[in-house]
Amino acid sequence: MGVRQLLILSVILSLFLVLSCGRSKSKKSLSKSEVQTEFVDSSFYFESNVKHAKGFKIELHDGYKELSVLDPWNKGQIFQKYYLIPRGRKKNVNLPSDGQIIEVPVKSIAALSSTQIGILNFLGVADRVVAVSLPDRVYNEELSKRVEGGDVVGVGHGATLDFERIVDLSPELVMVAGFMKISSDETKLINAGLPVAFNIEWMESSPLARAEWAKFIAAFFNKEQKADELFNDLENRYADIKSKIEHVKDRPDVISGYHYKGVWYMPGGQSYLAQLLRDAKGEYCWFSDSTQGSIPLSFEVVLEKQSNSKIWFGPAHCQSLKEMKDLDERYTLFQAYKDGQVYSVTKRTNDKGANDYYESSVISPDLLLKDVAKVLHPELFPSHELYFYKKLD
Repeated sequence: MGVRQLLILSVILSLFLVLSCGRSKSKKSLSKSEVQTEFVDSSFYFESNVKHAKGFKIELHDGYKELSVLDPWNKGQIFQKYYLIPRGRKKNVNLPSDGQIIEVPVKSIAALSSTQIGILNFLGVADRVVAVSLPDRVYNEELSKRVEGGDVVGVGHGATLDFERIVDLSPELVMVAGFMKISSDETKLINAGLPVAFNIEWMESSPLARAEWAKFIAAFFNKEQKADELFNDLENRYADIKSKIEHVKDRPDVISGYHYKGVWYMPGGQSYLAQLLRDAKGEYCWFSDSTQGSIPLSFEVVLEKQSNSKIWFGPAHCQSLKEMKDLDERYTLFQAYKDGQVYSVTKRTNDKGANDYYESSVISPDLLLKDVAKVLHPELFPSHELYFYKKLD
C-alpha cells in the first residue's frame, strides 16, 4: 500500500471516529432532554406556597419531591414521609430510603375518609377514586353513581377494614386519616407494597389551615398549581366575610359538641373549630385551652361551665330538639336548648343518610364561617341561607 493510500485511509478512519463520537454525544444529550421535557409533566415542578397549614411540608429537589407529614402529637417528629417522582422515572433517580416512593400523578386512589372525597372533588380528580370506606355514606352524586355501578367499592375502615380487598384492587395510593400512630392494618398495607398517605388535617388550628391540605393531596396528582389558585380564591372569600364582622362587639356565648358514651368531646382552644368561633366573633369559655383536638370532659363539668351559653352548635346528628331530649334528657338543662338556639350540621343530608358536611365543609371554610356568623350576628347577613347548619325545632 502506497503512502497516498495510507493517508486516505487515515483520513477516513478519523472522520468515522469524529462522527461516531458526535452521534454518541447527541444521543446522550437527547436522553437528558427527554427526561426534562418529553416524559415529565411540567406541572410536577410547580412549588406550592403553604401559608396556613402546619401539618405538612413540600420540598422540591433535583428530580423528586419530598412530602412530609408532621406529627402533631410529637412536636418536631415526622409522622410519615413520601418521595414523589415523575411517572416512569423511578430507575433514574437516587432517593433516600426513609420514606415511601410514589410515582405521580397517581391514576387510582382508595379514599378512606369523607374529607378526602371533598378535596378530591375540589381538585377535579374524584374520578380517580376506586374505593371508599362506607359506600352508602357517599354524598357526592357522581361518585355515588359510580358506587352504584360497581366502579367504586367499599372496603370498610378501622376494625372492619378489608385488607385483602384493598390489596386485590391495588390502588396506586391509599389515603387514610392519621390518628396518633400508624395502625397494624395500615402497616400491613405498606408492607404489601401499597403507598399509604396519612391525612391529619383535622388537627390543624384553623379552618384555612385545614382546607390547605388540598395542596398536600394535590401533590400526588400534579395539581398543585390548581390547588394554589383555588385556595387563593377561597382565602379571599374567607377574609371578605371576616371583614364584615370585624367591628362586632356583642359576642354570644357558644357551647359545642355533645355527650357520647360518658364523655363530652369539646373542641380544644387551639382547634380549627375554636378558631372558627373566634373568626365569627363568638365567645367560648375554652379559648384559653391549649388543645388542638378535642378536650374530653364530663357532662357535669360542661353543665357547670356552659349551662348559660346562648348558642349550641353540633349536637350529634340530631334532627330535632325532641331527638336531643330522647338521647339525654339532661340536655334540656342548657339555656340554648330552652331558647331553641341549637344548630346541627345535618342540613345537607340525603335520603341515604350521607351528609355533605363531612365531605365539603373541609374545603368550604368560607361557607362555614358565613353560617356561624349568620347565627351569631344575623343582622349582618340578612340574605344568607344556612348552608351546612340547620336550626332544630
